[in-house]
Amino acid sequence: MTETRKYDVCIIGGGLTGLMTAKAALAQGKSVLVIERGGEYAPDETDRRTWWKESVHSSPAQENGYLHYRNSFENERKYFDDLVENESGLPPWSFKYNMWYGIGGASQMWSGMSWRLAPEDFQTETYYGYGKDWPISYADIAPFYDRAEQFLEVAGPAGETRQRFKYWPWDNDFVYPHFPLSYLDNKFQTVLGDLGELVPQPHAVRNRPADEGGCVGAKTCVSYCAARAIFKGNERILPEIMFNDNLEILFETAVTCLNWDIDAARITNVTCKTHGEDQPFPIEAETFFLCGNAFENIRLIKYSEAQTGKSFGQSSQWVGRCFSSHASVTYTVVMNEDVFPVRGRPTHGSVIEWVRRDPGTREGGITLEVWNNDFTLGYGPWQHFDAHVQQGHWGGHLFNLLDSFERRFCISMIFETEMTAEKRLTLSPHAVDKFGIPIGRVDLGLSEMDERTLARLEELAAEIGARDGIAQFFQNGRGINGNHPLGGLRMSLSAETGVVNDRCRSHDFRNLYILGGGAFCSTGSFNPTLTITAMAIRAFEDPELGWNDVPY
Repeated sequence: MTETRKYDVCIIGGGLTGLMTAKAALAQGKSVLVIERGGEYAPDETDRRTWWKESVHSSPAQENGYLHYRNSFENERKYFDDLVENESGLPPWSFKYNMWYGIGGASQMWSGMSWRLAPEDFQTETYYGYGKDWPISYADIAPFYDRAEQFLEVAGPAGETRQRFKYWPWDNDFVYPHFPLSYLDNKFQTVLGDLGELVPQPHAVRNRPADEGGCVGAKTCVSYCAARAIFKGNERILPEIMFNDNLEILFETAVTCLNWDIDAARITNVTCKTHGEDQPFPIEAETFFLCGNAFENIRLIKYSEAQTGKSFGQSSQWVGRCFSSHASVTYTVVMNEDVFPVRGRPTHGSVIEWVRRDPGTREGGITLEVWNNDFTLGYGPWQHFDAHVQQGHWGGHLFNLLDSFERRFCISMIFETEMTAEKRLTLSPHAVDKFGIPIGRVDLGLSEMDERTLARLEELAAEIGARDGIAQFFQNGRGINGNHPLGGLRMSLSAETGVVNDRCRSHDFRNLYILGGGAFCSTGSFNPTLTITAMAIRAFEDPELGWNDVPY
């Protein structure tokens, strides 16, 4: 190996929490190294072939019952040479990893949805009789939610608006007013009646005039925001810090091994490898932050154990266990009257009151998202035309199908999944990525509780489909969300029951913080990004870390 380089802070992963950590560490005057295995995302506004897409394909079934999934799409080998992959069981309840390597991480490829977890989500064992309570309560994290909403510039309903809702358990102070429900949303609400109330979603999107950098409703949020209205890590954080003399960023470089001293309770150094170079090299630091998502953090720890022959301390038994994600069932809705889809943002409204259950109910929470289009066919009528032709439709029948464009859209019914020890992430015994790191193997499926939650969801869906005003209602898909890897590095009071403490610091290694969704003790049924952001801010104020005036 080459000569060891030393820093005050070494950050593994240049995604949202990685860039947040860099900004916070630089504010303390620390020397900071960010190690990012991907590159920079620079899409060409006029060439959609350069835009990242949500599209996961699988290989034929293997003899061991696992499929090899890979994020893959047209021209991806030319424009994206390091797409994620994993192994998982057979559909529909398999995990199809669908993220992105590169500076900004998943914050470059998201819709901006910024929900808090429900207060009861932090105490599912106490309230509902399943799972494990978090070692922190909602009251503990609420002040950090406030700061996260300010930092991400979240738009959401004001207090006087929230007071009218049947269920809204949070006291928010949003930066921008909410995006109003669409005409489609209001027509669907009329159909829903008292079954469920649509409320405006909070989004990390600037809701202000277009000439002031606000959302223009282009509906390309995940791949590319021409208005720069949505919060993306490399557009909001990186420009603030990139010229700081105390910062160094290594691109296309992977950490291939964490090295630790059990007796000293410290990470001593990490081994790195840059793509295209043969020689690995070590990095030393006073403090290490593991800032990949849950999937990547678990994979690195497990591969480090395999290489060193040493367990990850007392918490090793929990690494990769209780791994999960949200599940969902999606439906196509065709109304009796025109609802004029594809107006405004891709989605504006959700039903959230179904996350509230009776005490002792061993069922997960359910939320419903209304999409302002039928995404199974495309955003515009020309895409619907192409899709129907490819399915063999023509003539008068094709005309009748196209006639439904103004009346059809999708809903997604998302449900919480139980985090059990049987749900886990391990390493593939044979498949490796381009850095030689084994890809992750995920065992999920549905627990008995998940099956009960699914049954409740299907009852609600049947009630929706039977409502007056709906001409057609049918399922178009179901599965596990590959964008929200959660758990597997559980937050707990001790190493006997989890991996990190209430500030996301490793129980076993005093100079290691593990950020991201791995610390979750329950999935809830809300998007996790705001919670991940709030937990990161809380970690930066760990008294053991000793940082002052954290810039969030």
